[in-house]
This record gives sequence, C-alpha cells and structure tokens, in this order.
Amino acid sequence: MTTSDTMTGLHQPSAQPPNAGHRLLRRSRTDRVGAGVAGGLGEYFNVDPVLFRVLFATSAFFGGAGILAYVLAWAAIPEAGTARAPIDGWVAALRARRVPIWAVAIVGGLILWGVAFSWWVPGPSFPVVALVVVLIVFFSRRDLQASRTDADATASGSTPPTFPPTMPSTGGPADAPTAASTVSLDKADEPVTASTQPAWVHDARSWFEESRAAARERRRRALPVRVGVLVALIGTLSCLGIADAVGGIKLQWYFWSTLIVLGAGAVAGLVTRRWSWSVVPLVIPAAIGAVAFAGSGASLHDGIGQREWKPVTATSADYRLAFGQGILDLRDLRAGGPAQFDVTLGAGQVRLIVPRTMNVTVHADVHAGTLQLNGQQRHSGVEFTRVVDAPAGATGFPVSVSVHLTDGDLSVERK
Repeated sequence: MTTSDTMTGLHQPSAQPPNAGHRLLRRSRTDRVGAGVAGGLGEYFNVDPVLFRVLFATSAFFGGAGILAYVLAWAAIPEAGTARAPIDGWVAALRARRVPIWAVAIVGGLILWGVAFSWWVPGPSFPVVALVVVLIVFFSRRDLQASRTDADATASGSTPPTFPPTMPSTGGPADAPTAASTVSLDKADEPVTASTQPAWVHDARSWFEESRAAARERRRRALPVRVGVLVALIGTLSCLGIADAVGGIKLQWYFWSTLIVLGAGAVAGLVTRRWSWSVVPLVIPAAIGAVAFAGSGASLHDGIGQREWKPVTATSADYRLAFGQGILDLRDLRAGGPAQFDVTLGAGQVRLIVPRTMNVTVHADVHAGTLQLNGQQRHSGVEFTRVVDAPAGATGFPVSVSVHLTDGDLSVERK
C-alpha cells in the first residue's frame, strides 16, 4: 500500500462529518433585505426566503403582527458566523443588575398584552405572534439539544477520527497533505459545541437559576418577619372579632387594622432587610375594603343574611344588617302618629315596600350603589344622597325612612 493510498483512506471519514446533519438557525449575511431574518429562515428550512418575506409583509397588516414577529426574530436569532444575538446584551444587563426574572416576565407580558389587545390591533394578530415566539424557542432548544448530544458523545469517547502526523513529502502530486491541510480538516470536522448556540439561551437559564436561588434566600431571611406579621394579623383580627361579638365593631376597622399591621411589618422588614413580598397581596383586599366601607355604620354584630322587618304599631325603630338583604315592609303599619325608621346596611340590598298612598318620605344616603323607584333606576354612583318624596294625594300621618347603605342597591317599591 502506497502512502497515497493510505492518506486516501484517511480522508474518507471527513466526507461525512459527524455533525453534518446539524443546522443552526442564523440570520443570513448574504441573502438579506433587512436584518437577514427571512434569508436565515429560508436557509434553515431549505425554502425560498421570499416565502417568509411575503409572510412577514402580509401579517404586518394584521395589527402589525408581522413587524412584531420580525423584531422578535431579529432579537433572538444570532447573525451567521456568530453565537450572540441582540437579546444577549439585554439578558446580561438585567442579570448583572439582579433584576428578578419574574418581574421581566410580567412587564414583557403587559407590553405584549397592550400591543396585541389595544384598540387598534385586531384579535387574530395575537395567535400569529405567539406562534412565532414558540417557533423561535423551539428551534433554539433543538440547537441546544443537538450540541448537548455532541458533547455527551465526546465525553463518552466517540470522538471524531484524528489524523496521525505525517512526514514532509518529497514526491509529486500524489503525496500526503501537509500539516496545514490536516489542521483545516480537523477544524472542519469539529463537533458543534455550546458556543455555537445563542448566548441568551444559556444566560437566560443561568439567570433563571440565579433568580430562584436568590428568591429562596430572600424567603429564608424573611421568614421571621413573615411569621411575625401573620401572627400579629391573626391576633389583631381575633381581638376585633371578640369585641365585635360583644358590642359591635364597625366594618372598616377590620380593614384599617390589617393595613396598620402590614405597614408595621413593612417597616420592620425594610429596617432589618428581611421584607417579605408574600404578604403584599394582603394589602390589596385590605385597601379595597377600607375604601369600600369607609364611613359605614354597620358591623358583623348586626348579622348576615336576609332579614324582613314588618312594623305594625311602632313609631320608631332602628334596623341593622352587615351583609345581605334587608326588607322593610310598611304595608301593615297602623301608627297613630308620625313615625321614624332607620335602616343601616353594610353591603347588599335594601328593599322598602310601602302602600301607594302612604305619606312616606325616603332619605337615601348611599356610599356606592344605585337607587331604584318601582323597578326603574333613579340614580347610581358614589357618595350621593337623595330624597324620595311622598306621592301626590298621600294620606295619613307622615312617615320618614332613613336608609344608610354603604355598598349595594336601594329599591323603593310602592304597592
């Protein structure tokens, strides 16, 4: 066997390099109109790039979906010959500043929601954008899995064949290749490594792991403050509940006490640098309740459910209910003189049923709700007072009904 035959045999494995089947999604440097996204997709899928250019241009008329998809593809796909995409710098900067990845996800979701569902964007654009994002992530993961397969194969010992060193040639054209050509063949047969992948894939995963580790550490440090806040909150609400059962506590005190405890816990957490964000969701219902029941005179001591009051001879009474439906029926009232009734409801509905000819005047004080007269809405809003006068031709002693409704509906029915 001659030296030429031997080198010919050594050249045969390089005709089919181990990673010849791996393709990397990259933006094209040669076939490009804009950033080379369509050219890169065409090379990756082995189709005419014009197809993708038409797709981007057409979908751009559906609420700008094509433009958004092109921008996302440009940001996530590296340029040919490189492993870094424009998004790499953004991920690295956010990671260096220790910005939580969940905060970035929320902001990104809000931006996408605002773009996809604003008044000038049709609904069908959102599925198109979502599909493009899924495709980008899918092919990036495919590339990453391919590189991991090659790395595993290298670690297990199935490395590409190497060429033995050759002696300098003194012969003719049939001599073995030089050392320089051997090095170039080795580089051509190098397996695809993780460095050929977009850096943002690796950085994003590392950033995610760092965020999870930092979150676990924050939760561990904030555990004493969180437990202290919850214990104080449970104790405070329990004391208020006992006082309410004995003599009555206005509803807004529950919510204001919750805000005070949470505020004290926030100050303690900030001073000790052990603040826990897990108690923040409690601030939302507490703040809503404090605003919704501001100025309410009702308490849990007044009861919950449905109550029906039917005075017959009483000339004055005070009816109270925390939550539910209160019905004041005056059709059986036989008062021998002027009468005064007061109804206080925290949240729910007040129904006032009176005879058509009764000389009754209704004074409505509503924090937030509606006022209806015989099934027709007369007023709705926040912090309003209205007077429903007695009808023309009313008879009998004057009757006055004062309704203090915090949140709900007041219905006056003449029957």
